[in-house]
Amino acid sequence: MIKMKLKFTELNPHVSKKTISIAVLIILFTIIFAASILIRIYLFDNTSLPGKEAHFNVNTAKDLSSFKKSFVVGEMAVQELLWPLLIASVSLLFRIPQEISIIMLSFLFGIASIILIYFIIEKMNFKKKNMAMAFFLISPVTIWLFSTFSKFIIPFFFSLLAIYYLLSDKKFLAILAVALVSLFGLVSSLSVLALCFLAYKKGFWKWFIQAFSISFAINIGLYILSPYIGIFNFNFSSIFSIFFALSEVGVNMFAFLLGFMGIFMTWKERKERKELFLVYLVFVLLFIFSITNKDFVFFFNFILIFLASIGFLKLLERDWTSDLIKKLTILILVIGLVIPLIFMPIRIAYLQPDDSLIESLTFLKSQEDGKVFGVKENGFWIRSFSDKEPFIDEFKAQVKPEIDEKAMSLFYERNIDSLVNTFNEEGIKYVLVDSKMRHLFRTDDEGIMLLLTRSFKFTKIYDKDNIQIWKLSEETIESVNRNL
Repeated sequence: MIKMKLKFTELNPHVSKKTISIAVLIILFTIIFAASILIRIYLFDNTSLPGKEAHFNVNTAKDLSSFKKSFVVGEMAVQELLWPLLIASVSLLFRIPQEISIIMLSFLFGIASIILIYFIIEKMNFKKKNMAMAFFLISPVTIWLFSTFSKFIIPFFFSLLAIYYLLSDKKFLAILAVALVSLFGLVSSLSVLALCFLAYKKGFWKWFIQAFSISFAINIGLYILSPYIGIFNFNFSSIFSIFFALSEVGVNMFAFLLGFMGIFMTWKERKERKELFLVYLVFVLLFIFSITNKDFVFFFNFILIFLASIGFLKLLERDWTSDLIKKLTILILVIGLVIPLIFMPIRIAYLQPDDSLIESLTFLKSQEDGKVFGVKENGFWIRSFSDKEPFIDEFKAQVKPEIDEKAMSLFYERNIDSLVNTFNEEGIKYVLVDSKMRHLFRTDDEGIMLLLTRSFKFTKIYDKDNIQIWKLSEETIESVNRNL
């Protein structure tokens, strides 16, 4: 590979090694980005977007495009509207579906982020830029961030831009970048302010006070518009979930160990290189933040990869008493770092919704209008494929806990008249029963499951692949309305 690069640069004297390195990194990112999409389409025969967040953002983008006042728009949750607004704008500008728009934007911001990180590492005088970039590309957090089309793609990019501008002494532009990041909420605000410590130099504190004040004012404004800051919770299980997660992103344990090695092996240099203390501080701060809210992990991963590459480099450079032990240690670490590159795209490609859920909700789309009652985890998909409003979804549950409480009470309701009256008041006509809903009960003789199967007021209109859809009968609705 090195010989090929040398030959290429000899044949093309105007092409620098930096340009070649960036081009190679972009090609690698393109392959990794496309992997989960292609695996999902060709291996699992599923053309839908993977995961819940992508569907939430696309649904909101469609509402914005059609000027429909959805729950998100009604709540004025600006931090949840910016990414869908950009998706909707690109969709309207280029006349492409919102699903294509979100994929295209994620890819372009991914490439821009790769280029920015390369220049940031260069400005920080880190010699092994390509090693650090390779660690970033194969990180499970990186793959998840861009392959699930997360809203944190935008604040992550502008956080990198803020660091780059600070390192380039363009402090006003850095403040503008921090202000843009702050519009995405508290997680993004705290993260960008922490990461900016990496660009510490003379005059930093004056700039930081200004940036903090602007970010604080923006978050106060966001809270006034919509008192929603996300979920912050600390417990010991949260520490382990950062590394091991079956349905969500997790940090690579081997990268984390290398990160600690990076701290340990540079500890003696901290007096001569005072910037190292700030690197350690950012690492600790973002790790603690990540325990309280897992969304911080997208920003924590940046500093983790930086320290992990230092740790790996120091391991290669140090003297070993046994060459065999050195080779085995390096081999184990490399395998541990590379494994997510193989399995993460498959895991993302396998994310819900699957064909059976899509088929059931597509059937529901042909039915008359009415809200759908089901577990909140299905809410975004109900909206996407049935074009009907879910009674509860994960966003509603976070913003309006009372709706979540009401939904839980309906799951365990045993009085058919009370259930029917509530359904009628809320405009609920359908109940989606799947494995996630069944897990709420020990048997089918509990709560709403008992009422659905033993009452004549509900009709089963769909039953396939362990998914059922029940409809509140027209006679029941008319009877309730007559008694009002």
